[in-house]
Amino acid sequence: MPVESGTHAPTFSLRNAEETETMALSDALSRGPVLIGIYKSSCQASKTMFPFLEKVHQGYPNGEITVWGIAQDSPNVTRSFARRVGVTFPMLIDDDDYAVSRAYDIIATPTVFLIDRDGTIVWQAMGFQMPAMDDLSAKVAELVGGSPLDLTSGTEDVPAWVPG
Repeated sequence: MPVESGTHAPTFSLRNAEETETMALSDALSRGPVLIGIYKSSCQASKTMFPFLEKVHQGYPNGEITVWGIAQDSPNVTRSFARRVGVTFPMLIDDDDYAVSRAYDIIATPTVFLIDRDGTIVWQAMGFQMPAMDDLSAKVAELVGGSPLDLTSGTEDVPAWVPG
């Protein structure tokens, strides 16, 4: 099973998909909570989930939360995925050995983790479930001291569940 809520998140440093920068979880946590989505571009549940993660990214534009995608794909495929699904947050590459995917013990994609600034995983989900988006929004709002975002309005065409 994936790393569970209430446990400490494994630390990591990964290169971005543009191959211009290495980003470290510890640096991001020093600024606030971090939301990571570990995914594979060929996964339908990942394609469904990532626009919702983008809504979180866009909903907190002042850096209250860091949102990262962690790809099990090449940099080129990752850049293409980001364009296709409309993602503007940083996409990081889980290199060929999938060290981060293994450290988080994921068994399906996407697996999403919300990590509080002290490094504790406070929420996680596997695959895509529409009701979980409301839970995610409430938990992010709690961590950043804001109001929950409406992530699900206008998404009537999105399935309620997509397996990972």
